Amino acid sequence: MQKETVKKQMTKNKHGKIRMVILCLVVLFLVVGVPVIINESYKITLQAGTFYVTKWEAADMLAYYGAVLGGGATILALVYTIAFTRKQLQRDHFLEKSYTRWEKVDSIISQALLDISPLQMRDTSKGDDSPIQKIHTIICHLQSYALTAKISLDTVKCYVNPDEYDKIAPYINELCCAIGNFCTIENELEQIYTNLQQSAIQNNGTIPNEMLKSSLNTADQLFKTKIPDAYNGPYQNLLNMKREVFRKIYAEIDSQADQMLFL
Repeated sequence: MQKETVKKQMTKNKHGKIRMVILCLVVLFLVVGVPVIINESYKITLQAGTFYVTKWEAADMLAYYGAVLGGGATILALVYTIAFTRKQLQRDHFLEKSYTRWEKVDSIISQALLDISPLQMRDTSKGDDSPIQKIHTIICHLQSYALTAKISLDTVKCYVNPDEYDKIAPYINELCCAIGNFCTIENELEQIYTNLQQSAIQNNGTIPNEMLKSSLNTADQLFKTKIPDAYNGPYQNLLNMKREVFRKIYAEIDSQADQMLFL
């Protein structure tokens, strides 16, 4: 597909050069050739006398031709200005429409990145909550994170049309893989706190100290290691990749808009 586009562009450029050469030759003929022909035509005579007699001289004819040529040039300039202005308006409309559409996609993906940030899994329970309340709050928060992350991905997929999807498909695949990795960490954390919650239910609202200490230490290690690693690794890669993807998209829009001026 890309090779065909390049080939068409090369053919178009070649035809454009040919048209430019022909135009230059026509202009040269009108500006130089025709006046020479007019001047020489007044020198043509037959042996029997003058070939053709006019009531005006060559200078008058040249002045008339110059006026006609100048008027024609003015009309052509006016036509070109109108055509160029029309193309400029089409270009501006294309830019506005394309940028508005892609900026919306950009905004949706940016919001999705905020929602799936691994830092969103951090413990948000209040310090004065009881252990049971704290565990319940953490479980709800983790489940909310997982649900929001999956909905964010679905929102991105549903919003873009097929043409747009092809341009960001690699990024969406990377986003899907990252969300899968983040949700794996969420599942590990949720399982730890769910086990504590089940233990509290089975023991009339109390959790064995040894189990509580061991589980909280395991969860604390996840918060201190896996979540920062996920944020500094895959998540930062998503941010950088998004910036590069949309840089190319906006550059392509600008290029297409500029080509509209020369079609």
